[in-house]
Amino acid sequence: MKRSSPQRGQTLVLFVLSMLLLLLMVALTLSFTMKVRERIEVQTVADAAAYSNAVATARTFNTIAVSNRAEIAHMVANAGAASLLNWASLYRGELNAAKAGYAAWLPVYQAFALAGCPCAWNAACARACRCGVRGTTDLGRLMTKLQREDLRVEAVFQSLDPMVGLQMRLHQLAAGALYASSYADFRSLKDKVNDQGFANDILGDLVPGKNPRDAGWLAPSAGNISKKELADNTACLGGGAACDPLPLTVAHAVDAAMGSRGFTFVTSRTIEQYIAHEANLAFVIMPPDIVTLPFAAGTAHFGKPILQYGFFPPYAPAVTAEDQSEVAFIYNHIAHGGGPPCPVMVGGVVPTLALFAASGGIMPTPTHMWFGGTDPAPFARHMLAPCLGGPSSCPGIWPPFLDYNLTELWPNGEDNNFGQPKNFAVIQRDRSNMPAAQQDPWNLAFRFRFEASNPNPNAGKFDNRSATMADGTPLGIQTALSTGIAYYHRGRSASFSHWSEPPNLLNPYWRATLVPVDTDESGLDDAIGALGASSPASAATIQELRRVGFKGFQ
Repeated sequence: MKRSSPQRGQTLVLFVLSMLLLLLMVALTLSFTMKVRERIEVQTVADAAAYSNAVATARTFNTIAVSNRAEIAHMVANAGAASLLNWASLYRGELNAAKAGYAAWLPVYQAFALAGCPCAWNAACARACRCGVRGTTDLGRLMTKLQREDLRVEAVFQSLDPMVGLQMRLHQLAAGALYASSYADFRSLKDKVNDQGFANDILGDLVPGKNPRDAGWLAPSAGNISKKELADNTACLGGGAACDPLPLTVAHAVDAAMGSRGFTFVTSRTIEQYIAHEANLAFVIMPPDIVTLPFAAGTAHFGKPILQYGFFPPYAPAVTAEDQSEVAFIYNHIAHGGGPPCPVMVGGVVPTLALFAASGGIMPTPTHMWFGGTDPAPFARHMLAPCLGGPSSCPGIWPPFLDYNLTELWPNGEDNNFGQPKNFAVIQRDRSNMPAAQQDPWNLAFRFRFEASNPNPNAGKFDNRSATMADGTPLGIQTALSTGIAYYHRGRSASFSHWSEPPNLLNPYWRATLVPVDTDESGLDDAIGALGASSPASAATIQELRRVGFKGFQ
């Protein structure tokens, strides 16, 4: 039997096929890796843009909060100026009250003089004449001293009272300037977030030419969701975190100012704050006669005189200061050489007050008065600009300010993150704009040449850089969506936790972070709206995923 000839080359065929398969697997792995890397790059840029939006929002809100605090400080300074002016005015009232008290006893001694002097040859009449004349002279001298002191203070008042009015107007003007600056920052933030300005700033750092893969970046329109999250209202009637351009009510800021007065001289003056009054009165009326203050008190506030704070508008109708005291006076007749039959010692207590209100003209009118006297020109000196803070303050004097939209806190606060503004950033990378030489080598771009003489140059061509699916989805454009949020968190201070403090624009504790797209009740709908203009296919994908119950949105 003849042995068959040996067969050679089978292993080589298997080796070639195996290597082809291996190379295909490596190519696919590298291609998938490149796609994942590109996807991560696009998502990273989107995350950076959304985080930048949130950081800018938090910083702007913190700036507004500091500005609002500064505005409140200016108004509290006005309350301090009103307190000082009215405190000094009360001293004038005390001088007049003491003078009125002494004047009430003057007819008594005059009566003794009139009764005794015509019959002064009589011993009894002579004593009545002498004590009556002594008492009349002494009381006149005491009243003259008090009058001279009042004239001295009047000269000071005429020079400084207008300056106090000017200072209060400048405080109001400074508060308005702070509002103008804050509102300009807020408008700039709204425009830049709405136009994807921060995303474009980031993409601007990717200079084409330095890195071939930096071509094709886009920051398309993301709708106006982010802008509406900041403010979508008029005077708090609507949605959004901040009231634009003015709050519906200034009660929030007025309450904060009332609580920020702090210094007891402004909030609740007591007898200790009137020691200077007592010292001056003791210097004017020296022993054996006495003028002193058994009681004195005062305060300053942002309400109508006599009524510190109303429950109904207008809020802060005036910067008001009120002071009152009791003036106790004694005339020691016997110590001055007098005696019976006249009263050997007389005195009494006269209540006195001073009232100051710097207002916008009505409800109440500008007022500056004290016991026995009044400012001759309160309208010229102490009228402030009215109706600056919105409808609820008109004709009040509260300055304009940016306030948090309190309607976002209740009744559906938990469903919308209590109004804390989220934002969307949409980033795209159009690979069809990148030249083939700058593409990754694993991107598929080839032709199926079944007919060598086909007149169509694009026949059989497949290029996944610019291919379009049957539903119109472009394969060459990568789209990434990211969501950021500016949130309020105060933390702890003095071992006390403020975690339950609601969002506000009075304390600068705003922070920023990234959140899932469905961070609030309307998150998915808002994301669909943000993607609708630039990537309808992505928006449709989110809709379909939500329809089937997908819960893994990020």
